[in-house]
This record gives sequence, C-alpha cells and structure tokens, in this order.
Amino acid sequence: MSDYISGIYQMRSFLSNVLLCGLMVTLVAKSFAADVTIPPTIAKNLQSNLPSLTIDRIIPTQVPGVYEVDSGRKVFYVDSTGNYAFVGNLLDLTTKTNYTEARTEALNRIDFNKLPLNVAMRKTIGNGQNKIAVFTDPDCPFCKRLEGETIPKLKNVTIYYFLYPLPIHPDAVNDSKRILCSENPESAMFAMMVKGSTITKYNSCENAGRLTKMQDAANNLVQVTGTPTIVLPNGKIVSGLIPADYLTKLIDDNSLESAVTKK
Repeated sequence: MSDYISGIYQMRSFLSNVLLCGLMVTLVAKSFAADVTIPPTIAKNLQSNLPSLTIDRIIPTQVPGVYEVDSGRKVFYVDSTGNYAFVGNLLDLTTKTNYTEARTEALNRIDFNKLPLNVAMRKTIGNGQNKIAVFTDPDCPFCKRLEGETIPKLKNVTIYYFLYPLPIHPDAVNDSKRILCSENPESAMFAMMVKGSTITKYNSCENAGRLTKMQDAANNLVQVTGTPTIVLPNGKIVSGLIPADYLTKLIDDNSLESAVTKK
C-alpha cells in the first residue's frame, strides 16, 4: 500500500510540474514498431484531461496497448485511451533491460557545442583536456559542496561555469553579479562558495550582463530544474551533488565514447 501511495504522489508531483507548460503534440513511432498506429484518442484525451500538459512525443512501447509519453525530459505511460496514466520503470524481466532508464537518459542530452561557452567562467585543472559545464548557484549548499569537495579532486578537466541563481535564494542574483563584476570572477566565486568570503564592494558592471545569457542557456537549452547541474561533452545531463570518483568515471566514460565515435 505504501508503494501505491508513493506512486500517486510521484505522479502528482510530475504532473504538477508539466502543467506549467503549453501543449505541443508530435506523434512518432519507434523503429521497432513502425507499423503501429498511435490511437488518436490518446492525445485527444490527454489534452482534454490535462489541457496544459506538454506532449513532445507519443510512441508505442514493447508492451501491447501501453504507450510512452515524452514531456520535456520526463517519461510516463498511458493506455490506448489516454485516460489512464502511470509512472515508473518499464522493465524487460527476460533481458533485464530498463527501457525507462535508457529512454530518460536519451532525453537528458543536449548538444554541448551549442552552449554559449564564451559567456561562461572557466577553470582549468591539469592539462584541461576533458571538459564539462556546471550550472551553479552561489548560495546553493550542494553547489558549495560540489565546488569544495568534488571539483578539487578532478584531474585534467576544463570546467565552464554558468551562474544560475535560484528564486529560493533571495541574494543569489546579486551575489552572481558581484562575482561577475569582480576583478577575477573565477577566484571570487571560489572564495564566496568555499571560503565563505563576502564581496562587500559592488558596483554594477557591463560584465554582469553575462548573467542573462547564462540564465538563457540554463532555461532554454539545458532546462535546468535545480543546481548543481553538470553537462558532459556527449550532452549527458547529470543533476545534484556528485562524488568525485563518480564524476571522474562519467568524464572518463565520455572520453572513451568520444574516442570510439571518432574512429
């Protein structure tokens, strides 16, 4: 019963988030089921029941009568009527394949080269041969831990920082501008987030305009929902505080993937 209740709350939470968006429907079929027709009642009833839901795709799953709905970077499932929906993982017990996990990972990728790296702050560790982008809030506790605990343990990486002040931190916008208007923004960010330093002298500067471009990238390209958010060169998006060994593995795996792709 507790799992059932938990599932209800998960669905409520998910739908409450996507209801903030407008409706856009594109119906496509997966290659493995190209001959499957998507029942038009699915989109119709979803639109009727959830008029503000953003639907990017409706595609058939490996389970007859069950369809996947992609909304932004979220995935949920419906029946052929579109009146019944459920969230959770779609598992193939014979092959031990988690289709939901694979699909979600595919959706959580962007084109790294489209990031406006020219407006980001940059830190080079070692030879800097690998690269990642970090969306951070100077007043975010987990961002501070990432900067103080995880980042110092990385090797040979170039980090592009995008400041993304969250509304729940009332001073974050001004703190971000203070950082950008400092003589050395990268050092100022480290001092503020890790050492707890305060920038007392602050005059608005032209450099503060970079914050708007950073926020645009976070909102429109990466669709950041929380900080810290990390983007790998292969476009994979990872959110939350990550231990150094795990982030190192992600970076190494990305390098291997890139090497294979180039061959």
